[in-house]
Amino acid sequence: MPLAIALAFVAVIVLQTRCWAQNNPPPAGAILDLNGTPIPGGGNGITYQQYMVDFTATFKSTAITFAFRDDPADISFNEASVTDLTTPSGNLLTNGNFTGGVYTDNGNPFTPVGWTYANPFGTVSGGVVNSSCNPDPLGNSTCWFDGALQAYDEISQTTATTVGDSYQISFYVAESSGCSTNGGPPCNFSALSTNGDTTDSGGNGIDVLAYAQPAVPEPASMALLGTALCGAYVLLRRRPRLY
Repeated sequence: MPLAIALAFVAVIVLQTRCWAQNNPPPAGAILDLNGTPIPGGGNGITYQQYMVDFTATFKSTAITFAFRDDPADISFNEASVTDLTTPSGNLLTNGNFTGGVYTDNGNPFTPVGWTYANPFGTVSGGVVNSSCNPDPLGNSTCWFDGALQAYDEISQTTATTVGDSYQISFYVAESSGCSTNGGPPCNFSALSTNGDTTDSGGNGIDVLAYAQPAVPEPASMALLGTALCGAYVLLRRRPRLY
């Protein structure tokens, strides 16, 4: 079989198996999962809640990753930071307030500078940098705005860490479904859609997760091919947003 045909065949399989997100659970290994906690917000994400989690570094280089899902609406995520609690430091993350511009990464032209974007499940309506978010508690109106549908996408960056030191991850989240003001479902973060709608924006799955994992090399070329194909496919199927 000619190489071009073989690659085209693989591309079709990848698109069929990885680019049709249907209620996919989050990646394993999170150190913080908002699953089950009340949703902050109040319509258009006007009320932010701060979340924090600590971890002890076991590697000299740690990948800090945040994963997102919001079936019915969008999450505003901002002021992400990692600080060393043992040896006091400033924010170890680059561009944690998302004001530093964007570039194209893994098929997403809205990736914040300093971060790496991944869409392992082929979710549509993945995250973008939005400069017109409602101001967070620090007064910043630029945020990571993510409505990943029926699965998770993620942003990450790697930072040097001192083995044995304690670190704290902190970030702010608001959610725009309006649940906390209108009393309608969903009213809690949920790792999966639980209302029977597992294919589109009628689902009630909304979640944010944080990871602190050993930094690893970039995936193999075939994995990158799959990510790129999914990224191109997802960009064609983005859900309309209300900014």
